[in-house]
Amino acid sequence: MRKVIVITGTPGVGKTTLCSQLRKSIKDCSLYSATALVNEFKLYSAKDKFGVKIVKMKKLEQKINQIVKKDKSATIIFEGHILADLKIKGAKAIVLREHLNTIKSRLLKRGYVTEKVRENIVSEALDYCGAAAYDNYSKTYEIMNGKGAKREILLIINGTYKKKALLINLLEELVGVIKKDRKFAI
Repeated sequence: MRKVIVITGTPGVGKTTLCSQLRKSIKDCSLYSATALVNEFKLYSAKDKFGVKIVKMKKLEQKINQIVKKDKSATIIFEGHILADLKIKGAKAIVLREHLNTIKSRLLKRGYVTEKVRENIVSEALDYCGAAAYDNYSKTYEIMNGKGAKREILLIINGTYKKKALLINLLEELVGVIKKDRKFAI
């Protein structure tokens, strides 16, 4: 039976790195990046003040659902933060979570401006991707990135994951980030 997996989460949680590792661990697996699809098929209308592409969401959703129909791999993984807001037919969603200071550090290293870093750590603290994924997918799992995350995701993909759904609360971490550095206050 074919498996369609969406791995989503706030920018900086480690989706791309983890998906690359997963692809190497799974036989007959295809991996697609939402960002690469948006760029390849020009599925955006403009750029915002940060230079971030404004994605044509329905077009991206249609393109991904076309890929699901055409790709005959045993496991198809789609990766990207924007996927939490889409509905991919027959997909299980995995929301990768990460500690706020780690996200902040990663995004600053990537050259994100303070305002964009703030947006993303607040999004992670409020679990935006998790809430959206729970609305859009019939099976949604939240996994904290770190040691054991890859193993847990492999169990989810194989249908042998036994843990109850996690509720990962990072709101207290947000208070700590703001106290430590006032420029991240909302």
